[in-house]
Amino acid sequence: MQISLVSTVFNESSRLEKTIADLEAQTVKPSEIIITDAGSSDGTYEKLLEWRDTSNIPIIVLQKHRCNVAEGRNLAIRTAKYDIIASTDFGCRFTNKWLESITKPLSNPEIMVVGGSFSVIEADQNSLAAKAAYVNNNGYNINVKATNFIPSSRSIAYRREVFDKVGGYCEWLTLAGDDFIFGLEMKALGYQIFMVDEANVFWGRHVLPIGFLKEAGRYGLGEGEAKSNISMLFKHLISLSFQVLFIVLLIFNITFYILNRDVNISAIIINLILAIGFKSYISTLLNWLRFRSEKYNFKVLIFAFYQQQMIKYYYIKSYLKGYFNTSERVVDNSTKLKKRLNGSVSS
Repeated sequence: MQISLVSTVFNESSRLEKTIADLEAQTVKPSEIIITDAGSSDGTYEKLLEWRDTSNIPIIVLQKHRCNVAEGRNLAIRTAKYDIIASTDFGCRFTNKWLESITKPLSNPEIMVVGGSFSVIEADQNSLAAKAAYVNNNGYNINVKATNFIPSSRSIAYRREVFDKVGGYCEWLTLAGDDFIFGLEMKALGYQIFMVDEANVFWGRHVLPIGFLKEAGRYGLGEGEAKSNISMLFKHLISLSFQVLFIVLLIFNITFYILNRDVNISAIIINLILAIGFKSYISTLLNWLRFRSEKYNFKVLIFAFYQQQMIKYYYIKSYLKGYFNTSERVVDNSTKLKKRLNGSVSS
């Protein structure tokens, strides 16, 4: 089986050597590797050229300054020679059987798409923000068997036919969300995604809090521009609205009691209903109780509560910004996307 491994990269110099070592150690080697660099300024591009010149694997290093992820993926895939396309993100870590795990199922001609699970290396989660994210995400224990799961392009393989029928990744999105839309379009076209449960890719996570917030903003912006995943927007909006109303009504109940030495039963009942807005806090607390240790101490729990609130806020703000983007390009393409998805699903 001949495999074209494609990827994009931007300023990943600090993690690049480990990524390269992991890919060189794969039990199944790609027939070629094509990487699109978006104009790195930290030595990433130069390191890739050095790798190209010394590797036994044929490597093509492309560079397109300031291209978004979708443009980088499309450029790499259209440069690729072979029918089997495997995709990842440089800066990740891999077990030595990662590529084998997502391409072996394609030996069955009836399988067109294989998605892989992913996780993080727990020992690398050492900053307060990274530890809080680890708790909020339940140790990145991802349920890839969920019916609504869309595989990330950091771990996916498919036949070129799939890419051609979808029409590639949507380059009109400003920053991110292209692989989520790619997955929606695959499903709308009727492609069944074979999922590999075992996590063989390890996501490089942020160190500083702002990294997680910007990431949420990128996802929100892309999904807003595509007018997709609106259920996530409503979920966050309802949660935050209920929390605000809960606090306001709680203050009212306390004030009412102080002034009247009595309780307002109706207001208390409403307050209890509004408490559902804190459901995600309960999930975080239960996660933390499982991980609780010197590393995942009480400070991590408190910061996890704060971090999840800020992530919701950044996601909502960016989603609305994307949704109401009046750019002719975005409006036109999001309208076409909606028609494609609805038309393909109904047919």
